[in-house]
Amino acid sequence: MKRAVLVVAFILSTGLSAHADNSVYNNILKRHRGNAELHADGLYCDQVVGPDRSGVPTSAPYKRCMLSRGWRLQYTTRTPRQKTWIDPETGLTCHDILGGAGSSCSNF
Repeated sequence: MKRAVLVVAFILSTGLSAHADNSVYNNILKRHRGNAELHADGLYCDQVVGPDRSGVPTSAPYKRCMLSRGWRLQYTTRTPRQKTWIDPETGLTCHDILGGAGSSCSNF
């Protein structure tokens, strides 16, 4: 019984902490560049100064690296955590749908 409670607590804690940040960068060079170039420069800065982690503000060294590659951080949006729970009858992970009027459960 203790093991089941610990497993459920672990699953809930990992699910509750899940969220995503989306950083928007502006091209400051005078030539057109798209998402492919932004992605490549982001990978370069990930290797040089370490990855830009979700849930924490973008570090100054990462911003400087991107700026040196011609990208200025405009803003960061944060996707809110989705409330989930485990259905005690089926063991499936569930979340609200239709503004809380219903729920959807699945193993995915």
